Amino acid sequence: MTLPAGQFVEWLAARLARAGLTRGFGVPGGGSSLDLMAALRHQGVATVVTAREDAAVMMAGVTGALAGTPGLAFTTKGPGLAAAANGLASAALDRLPALLVTEAFEAAELGFLSHQVFDQAELVAPLLRVGGAEVLAPDEACVETWIASSGRPPRRPAVVFPGAAAPERTASPEPPAAGDQERAAALLAASRRPVVIVGLEATCAATAAALRPFVERLGAPTLVSYMAKGCLPDGHPLYAGIFTGGAVERPCVGEADLIVLVGLDPIELIRQPWAYQAPVLDLCEAAHEPHYVVPEVRLTGPLDESLEAMTAGARQSSWTAIEIAGHRQHYLRGMEIAAGGGLNAVEVVKAAARAFGAKARLAVDAGAHMFSACAFWNSAQPLDLLISNGLASMGFAVPAAIAAALYDPERGALAITGDGGLMMCLGELKTAAETGARICVVVCNDGRLSLIDIKRAGRQLPDLGLTWQPPDFAAVARGFGLAAWRVEQSADLASAFTAAAVHEGPSLIDVRLDPSGYPDQLRALRG
Repeated sequence: MTLPAGQFVEWLAARLARAGLTRGFGVPGGGSSLDLMAALRHQGVATVVTAREDAAVMMAGVTGALAGTPGLAFTTKGPGLAAAANGLASAALDRLPALLVTEAFEAAELGFLSHQVFDQAELVAPLLRVGGAEVLAPDEACVETWIASSGRPPRRPAVVFPGAAAPERTASPEPPAAGDQERAAALLAASRRPVVIVGLEATCAATAAALRPFVERLGAPTLVSYMAKGCLPDGHPLYAGIFTGGAVERPCVGEADLIVLVGLDPIELIRQPWAYQAPVLDLCEAAHEPHYVVPEVRLTGPLDESLEAMTAGARQSSWTAIEIAGHRQHYLRGMEIAAGGGLNAVEVVKAAARAFGAKARLAVDAGAHMFSACAFWNSAQPLDLLISNGLASMGFAVPAAIAAALYDPERGALAITGDGGLMMCLGELKTAAETGARICVVVCNDGRLSLIDIKRAGRQLPDLGLTWQPPDFAAVARGFGLAAWRVEQSADLASAFTAAAVHEGPSLIDVRLDPSGYPDQLRALRG
């Protein structure tokens, strides 16, 4: 039964508070979103008014991923929901558990063309289908079902319109048939040189705990996707680098006689054909179709249980420690940028890592700087690195870092972004200042859309206006009330990061970067 808007938001606030929600994010309108904020306050749940709706959904999704429970975002109807679309796409493709609550149009408004009115459910439906979610009916049973079926932790967003009519529900697809555990065990036992590739489904604590004894029993080189960084610590001797479906990992994976996928969601891979002939054992929470590869055997279900079952029958491979270390060094050498010219992104990331150590989480934006950030930021635990790699959205790092710092103030967070990405979410510096979030925003400021400019040059196209005069982001940040530093040479990096690392509130470091090393790095990574 669909509940009236006021009654529904009261119930929802109480239910989310019981689930452990401590904070919601959004830009309210004048209707049920204000009622929701009041109901949350009554339940002891804080609300953060963000600068933009898309950032609010990203913050909600990151909060939910860190907490292992659904995060909450809210918007007004019409333009509010439309502005949230990129955040909802990020939640869907990055498998983030964000519940977006949006005001609904009254039935009378939908009967004729009116100011701001459009079919809101139709707008979001394609985005939700990608994430395996849906528009929920505004009633207890429907929301309870979504919470209960969202996984361990939940991995899909949803949208609900308080006061709207219940949407038509489509039948859920049948779950894939369970793989043959005996065949999987036999495949693994026959392998002498397996390679393990770990993806985003492995980021929950139970799976990460089961992963380590599995790979150690095998003694196999283990690669992780960007979003799975830390599932096996970077400092572990079996860690062999990052897997994207590109070129730099091929010397390692190409030596495998069996490729074991652990929670690898194909949403993370670059759009290139699968490059390997070795048979594949796919351990996953759910089958993803289409995929880049047809596995020899697929086991679906809780990953920790599948890993424990496979560990019991696994045997030591023939890989040597020297071989695995060689593949790890090959990856890191490919990601280095030769010294010379001005400051480069590798220098910046290494300086940040020295200053902040293992304390802060790192959120990374899409752009050329992300290759250096992901390669050289040491991750010891799942979600030490936060990145949008399903949608790969610019404007993700700052909202994600704010959410992470508010969730875990003791650790705080670092955001590494480009100047293009920061300009897409500049208003969230206000959110950082208002909340006092302990974040440091590092802007790789080269006055261009570097990654797109590399592709333009590769196609031998003329200058298309992808460059601009680098803004003074340090001055802008100070205007919002942040501490800020501007760095133009290597000698000033250490002092700026040292000062930022001990600063209690939000800060920003504007680094004037030389982008000339990016093309070689990209060629090494993707071929």
